[in-house]
Amino acid sequence: MNNMICALTIAGFDGSAGAGFISDIKTMSHFGVYGQAVCTALTEQNEDEFVAPGWVIWERIEAQLETLFRKHTFKYVKIGLVEKAKILKRVVEFVREKSPDAFIVWDPIASASAGFHFMRDADDFLPIMKMIDLVTPNADEYKFLGLEQAQEKGLIQMGKDCSVLLKGGHTTDVEAIDTLLHEGKEYKFESPRLPGAGKHGTGCVLSSAILANVALGKTLPEACKIGKDYMNEFLKSGEGRLGFVY
Repeated sequence: MNNMICALTIAGFDGSAGAGFISDIKTMSHFGVYGQAVCTALTEQNEDEFVAPGWVIWERIEAQLETLFRKHTFKYVKIGLVEKAKILKRVVEFVREKSPDAFIVWDPIASASAGFHFMRDADDFLPIMKMIDLVTPNADEYKFLGLEQAQEKGLIQMGKDCSVLLKGGHTTDVEAIDTLLHEGKEYKFESPRLPGAGKHGTGCVLSSAILANVALGKTLPEACKIGKDYMNEFLKSGEGRLGFVY
């Protein structure tokens, strides 16, 4: 695997393969990046129904990380579903210790599309964001994490302490506009709102597409634009809530 670009996803298992680390690996593979995975939750779900999160305890997450990092030094890491801020902090600290320069993306999942709610300790996540390169919340997650208030109070400088991609897919605007705050600049990525916006796992797909393209040497704004275009193809891929781009 010396000539292969590898990335790591630390996320939940979704048996429908529409979200979680299976979806992440499929997306990375589409772009020619080899994805490996650490499981944070053995969820019970399909694309329409979320039954239980099935959280994996930290000791098992750590053991998975230790095993993979003995073989590889991951420079590109995506984090998805985590039980609480304490777990996220331990994961990020582990990655930073093993691979200090790793590019880390966190897709904060406040609730499953089927209605199950996570991240009840929202305030505790803010300090951890300063150790992360990119956070990709949708409008509800942005509000839930209190990012606007945190910026106003000086608790975090979005685009400087941490780049933030605010996704517009869950708003009611005619256009789906994603806004990237990065290195003191603002970038807008616009597209028509598509009828497939109800697809399962869109956050996983977008964040993984961005990470894969950063791994391929794209700048973050370039990677976000490519990820946005890929997401549009995903949303148009057939009927039902599962999407797939060939």
